[in-house]
Amino acid sequence: MGRRGKSLGRKLREIARYYNLTVENQRLALRFLWVCAFIAILLVASAVLIWLFEFEGKASNTITSFWDGIWWAVVTIATVGYGDKFPITFSGRVVGLILIIIGFISLSAFTGLIASLFVEDRMKGAKGLKQIRTHNHIVLCGWNNTAHHFLRALVEKNMETIQVCLLMNETPEFYESLESSYPTLSLSFVRGEPTQEDTLKRAGVANADQIIILADHSLEPGSADDRSIIVANAVHFLVKKDKITVQLINNENKQMLQRIGITRVFVWDDLGAYLLADNIADANSLSIFTQLAKSPQVRICTCNIDESFFGKTFAELFDHIRRQESGILIGLITKEPELELDNIFDDDASAIDQFIKSTLKKSKRMISEEKSSIRFNPPQDSIVQDSDQAILLKSELA
Repeated sequence: MGRRGKSLGRKLREIARYYNLTVENQRLALRFLWVCAFIAILLVASAVLIWLFEFEGKASNTITSFWDGIWWAVVTIATVGYGDKFPITFSGRVVGLILIIIGFISLSAFTGLIASLFVEDRMKGAKGLKQIRTHNHIVLCGWNNTAHHFLRALVEKNMETIQVCLLMNETPEFYESLESSYPTLSLSFVRGEPTQEDTLKRAGVANADQIIILADHSLEPGSADDRSIIVANAVHFLVKKDKITVQLINNENKQMLQRIGITRVFVWDDLGAYLLADNIADANSLSIFTQLAKSPQVRICTCNIDESFFGKTFAELFDHIRRQESGILIGLITKEPELELDNIFDDDASAIDQFIKSTLKKSKRMISEEKSSIRFNPPQDSIVQDSDQAILLKSELA
């Protein structure tokens, strides 16, 4: 029994570590298991005793088998009381009285534990202390006016099904105000500093589809960019860098992110300057871009190209997509193939190669990155390659 108890304890600790349970939650879970085990033992013991006392009964409502006893015990402890099976002997009724008293207390404790689990889970979620276990969600690190416009854009563009995790150091009241402001969005909250690895893990960064790091406008521009770069540096050890998007205030700081392989960087002043320049060349360009960005029906997107068009011309692919009415082909994006460690080191490599391979995997610093080049409206006779993706102007009404 000693070895079995230790083995069970180890199993419970492994489960607790896997689900990232706190010490208090571990105690609550253990108490829950003990109550479940006690109720199960009580049901089996009551069923056996009632069967031993009642098995000689001849009437249809007497308990003549072990499974009749189980049925009667479950109905009795649940206070349902169908009355289709019941004890008729004095000893059997004593067992019934004991089961009713002890069972009622045990069931109340069981119900209380279930309720406390739900209440605690809800309270932890409201306080931003809950572990996020979803996949393919968006993690928004930090908060500023851009975040407000981002959430509003998700609503206006009919993207409410996207799960968004807000990672920031705000009060529960702030989270409640956001939930009331955006009731149709699927929002979750993690409270803490995004520079800390345990906070990032609570936000489920490793399973996220995208991580957006926003500039802290409460700081000076230089300090805000420094903070964003520190957060990006912490995040890039946990996910592929092509999933990270960083907002900066100063365009000159982009180089610091590019050195660690993060290329998805946007600076509002930089982007706005180009929009204004285009608007000088064409007075309608600003309104066109604004309409394109805000429209819930029309968007620019990329999609995979059918293998049958590899080696064919851009014009042939254009005609095909136009006939299918899936959008208008406006360009191609070429992505370089990813470089995997297994392609560099094979299984028959030397010991030193194997050591280098394992060290690189452990460090997670050599996460393969995709580099892309974009060609808008290439020549009609351009050949479509197997590394190309189509850039479409797509209407949801099409």
